[in-house]
Amino acid sequence: MRYIFFTIIGIISSIKFSFANENDIGILGSGVSSGDLRNGDIHIDDIPNIIRGMIDFAMGIAGTIAIIFIIFGAYQILFGSIEQDKSKGKNTIIMAIIGFAIASLSWFIIKVIIDNLS
Repeated sequence: MRYIFFTIIGIISSIKFSFANENDIGILGSGVSSGDLRNGDIHIDDIPNIIRGMIDFAMGIAGTIAIIFIIFGAYQILFGSIEQDKSKGKNTIIMAIIGFAIASLSWFIIKVIIDNLS
């Protein structure tokens, strides 16, 4: 079971990086290069862009984790049908969906606040 779980994690994480292109702005957001950040050459106007980039990056990770747990819950339901115990799988899927909904709601709230303040 662990082998399947870690294989799925490896496949999903490698897929995310294979779609990268040279114009990708990454976690820093638009308008801020990594060299500027390392040298400390950022301005107060760059901070919302950095926060926006970090939040978008975190949402990608949250979505990936939610999908992994939904798949894991489906496996629990599949193997639970043999033992007549499907409740663990259903609870795992429900908790993954609730967690992603909370992450999406927090993303939306932060986006609204940043857009209104900047």
